[in-house]
Amino acid sequence: MEIYKLLVAALTPLSVSIVGYYLNRRLKNIDDAQWQNRKLVEKRLELYDQIAPNLNAIYCFFVWVGYWKDVSPQDLIEKKRELDKVVNINKYLLCSNFYTAYNHFIHLVFRTYTGIGKDALIKSNISGSDGDRRKNTNYTWQVEFEQLFDTSTVPRKSEVVAAYEATMKEFQACIGISETK
Repeated sequence: MEIYKLLVAALTPLSVSIVGYYLNRRLKNIDDAQWQNRKLVEKRLELYDQIAPNLNAIYCFFVWVGYWKDVSPQDLIEKKRELDKVVNINKYLLCSNFYTAYNHFIHLVFRTYTGIGKDALIKSNISGSDGDRRKNTNYTWQVEFEQLFDTSTVPRKSEVVAAYEATMKEFQACIGISETK
């Protein structure tokens, strides 16, 4: 009987030590995972600061709202180029749903792969019911700009709005920000 008491007295601290060790290890793993998630969210927020303004400029240009008058066709193509670089470099830090939505949006508004060394073409009208890009702008229109447009496959404004909204919602979900109500 004394041996059992001694054995129980010895096993209690040992079992507490073992449970404590595994619990401490598990808590350390949880803390490490939270740190990684926090760093990933911080990086995605930095990417948001790079991606969102250019996406918005493209959106404004195509739906003729906001500061579309300030964005020249050449500026627009440069913004697309910058976006493609940032998004493709960081593809594996971003969510696949965002990447898919982004590509859908970009291919909706630009005709890509127009030839080696050639820029993407802007799928928009130069003039229409919304205005005239040659006259209603805050930059000087250049005749060469007309070569940057593909007016044969212009998407409807509602398609552009839907694709932009889908892209931004996927970006929001990717960052981990829930919708505010």
